This record gives sequence, structure tokens and C-alpha cells, in this order.
Amino acid sequence: MDKNRRYIGVYAALVALPAAAAVLFLLRDARGDPGPGHPAPAQGIVYHLLIATVTVVALGALGSALAARLGQPRVVSELLIGIALGPSLFGALAPDAQRWFFPAGVVPYLDALAQFGVVFFMFLIGAELRLDLLGRAGARPLVVGHATIVLPFAAGLGVAVLLRDTYAPPGISGVAFLLFIGVGFAITAFPVLAWILRERGLLGTPIGAEGIAAAGIGDVTAWCVLALVIAVVRGTSLAGVAVTAGLVAVFGAVMLWGVRPLLRRLDDRVRARGEVGRPIAAAMICVVLLSALATERIGVHPIFGAFLAGVVMPRGSRLVAELTTKIEGVTLWVMLPLFFVTVGLHVRLIGFTAAMWLTALLILAVAVVSKLAGTAGTARAVGASPRDALALGVMMNCRGLTELVVLNLGLQLGVIGLPLFAMFVVMALVTTAMTQPLLRLLGHGAPAEERTADAIA
Repeated sequence: MDKNRRYIGVYAALVALPAAAAVLFLLRDARGDPGPGHPAPAQGIVYHLLIATVTVVALGALGSALAARLGQPRVVSELLIGIALGPSLFGALAPDAQRWFFPAGVVPYLDALAQFGVVFFMFLIGAELRLDLLGRAGARPLVVGHATIVLPFAAGLGVAVLLRDTYAPPGISGVAFLLFIGVGFAITAFPVLAWILRERGLLGTPIGAEGIAAAGIGDVTAWCVLALVIAVVRGTSLAGVAVTAGLVAVFGAVMLWGVRPLLRRLDDRVRARGEVGRPIAAAMICVVLLSALATERIGVHPIFGAFLAGVVMPRGSRLVAELTTKIEGVTLWVMLPLFFVTVGLHVRLIGFTAAMWLTALLILAVAVVSKLAGTAGTARAVGASPRDALALGVMMNCRGLTELVVLNLGLQLGVIGLPLFAMFVVMALVTTAMTQPLLRLLGHGAPAEERTADAIA
């Protein structure tokens, strides 16, 4: 009893009384408002960031379930959700609520998470790519990869001439506008195509490996052209474009013949020890991030560095298997869906006139025809069967994620305005939605649930 009284006395003297004095002092000097010139408390950003993330993850899960029922990849549903959460639907029906869920101060944080999601997703795709199947295809992916951007790029230049007087932003270079629209038509959605091929079980097949390789080669080329656009917009030397292309080649060589052998030795050490230690896992993550940083610094995009980091990882490695398993869930379920929301926040379809919808239809028609004709014709010319040539054309016509990255960059540079941005987003959405049904029509692959059902049967 005496001991309890002593505890109570000590607690009152040394804890309760000082705490009460501190509270009274704070209440006396409280201002309620930080006032002008003072930053908002960090808790406000975290609060809204958590709300936005919960909203995106929950709706993304519901949309994915619906997309699976409709035979569509989840990326299509998440892009539609992103557009619906933006000013085109949610912002038009309930602008105050939309601003509360996605305040302007939170969008940059959402975008940062989204960019990390894209980087890690591309690493996962690179680590899963079957290099043995790719080797059997020979030089065909290189020929198809370059050819698949030429005709769409040329067609895009023609469309850009028609659009320039109406949609080119004031003060922007005509050459920059033409080149950018050409790139917008030439792009293939490298990561989204990989996602679709993965869902249909095609990533480990010869046609899937050839398709993803051709898409990667074509997109690297398109990014070099985009570097030319950036050089024109910023008034820098065009010689920098050649330097960028050379640095990409040098970086690829360093990764394949320098980093890859080191990773094999690291994997041998893990096999000998029988466990994956935290320092080794951290070193692998650093390889991914530094590779993405290198290609970003070179002037292309971090997704190519992350993809190459996955490509050089040892195949059949316990180390890589544990690493990919740990980062896959949070990447696919949380960070990547946030990208589509940040895109949707910029898409405004409300107020489109009949002429604008006709322009969007023209963009869609030219994009589809030029991709299918350019890719399938070239693939057929270099020995692909008619069915495989059409399948490659369908794959290259998929534009989703990479197209959105390019469009965001064009919007930031001021090369295109919001109306044209929205039209190209619609084109990206439709061409992406076409991919899986057309592959199914051609008899290539099956969704995971169908393959599971067949195995059980």
C-alpha cells in the first residue's frame, strides 16, 4: 500500500504536473492558424495522401474484378478509373469533393509514388523475360521494332500538319509539334504490353518474347526522337541527341557484360550460404534504382534502366525469386494504379465539341491502321507467319502506359495543350483495350484463370 502511494506521488510530481504546465503554456500561446508564409503541417499531406491511396486501391480492385469478367486487362479498368476520378466525371459532378480527395498539393506525391511503381514493374518484367526464347528470334525483333515506329511516325507527321493551326500551343516550334505528334503515334506501351502478355501467359513464349523485344527496341528509338523534341523545345544542341543514343548503347553494354557477371557471382554466394541476407537484398534494389537513375540521367526514361536491370538478373536464381516476390505485391496493387489516377486528373473530356470528337476519331483511326500495317507487313516480310505477323501488329498497337508518360512530358513541355492531350489519352485507352480481345481472336494465349481451369480439367 505504501509502495503504491509512493508511485502515485512520484507520478503526480514528475509526470502529471509538468504535463499540465506544458499544456497550459501551449494553450496560452496557441494561434490556431500557422499564418501566411508558414507551410502547412506535414500531417495534412499524409492525411490526404492516405485517403487518395485508399480510394485508388479500393476502386482499382473493384475495377480489376470487373475487367476480368469483361476479358480486359486490369490496366484498362485502372485507366478508366483514373479518368473517372479526374475532372471529366468526378470533378464535373462534385468538384468540391474531388478537390478534397485529390487536392493539388497531394498530386505531386501521388505522381512520385506512381513513378516508383512503374520503375519496379519494369524491373519485374525484365526479370521474367525468357532470354533463351528471345535469342531464337534472331534479328527479327530489331527489324520489326524499328519498322513499327516508322509508318506510324510518318502518318503522325501528316496528322500533325492538319492539327497544327488549331491545336499547336502559341509560341511552340512547329518542328517540335510535328515531331512530338509523330512520336505520339509511334509509341508502343512497353510496360502495359508486358502486363497483358503476362496475364495471357505469352511472356514465356517465342511470340511473346519477340513482341516485348520489338516493343522495347521501338520505344528506345522513339525516346531518342523525343530527346530531339526536347532539344528543339529547350534550344539545346541537336548533337546532344546523338550523344544520348550513344550513351544508351554504352550503358546497355556495361549492364550486359559488366554488371551481369557480378550478379551471377553474387547469386553463387547466396547459393553457397543458403540464405538471402539483408545487405545482399539491399544491393539488388540499389542495382535497380541506380540503373533507372542512369537512363533518366542519360535522357531517355527510368523504365528502360529498370527493365535492363531485370534482364541482367540471373535466371533460376533464388535471390531474384525472393526479391521479385517481395516487391511485386505493393508495386502492382498500390503504386502502379496511382499512375493512372495522376493521368486521369489531367484529362478533361467535358466540353468537347463535335469537331474535337471527330479529330479524336481521326487520331484513333490513323494510329490503329498505321501500327497494324507497318508492323504486320514488316514481320511478314522477314518470315513471320500471317497469324504471328498480325499478332505482332496487335501487340505494337498497344499504347497505354508509355503513351501516357510521353503525353505527360509533352504537356509539361508545353508542346501540346489539354484538348489534344485528352484526345491522345482516349486513343491510348482504346488501342490498349483492343489488344487482349484481338490476341484472343488470333488464338494467342489465355488469361491465368483460363489456364488454371484447363489444368484442373
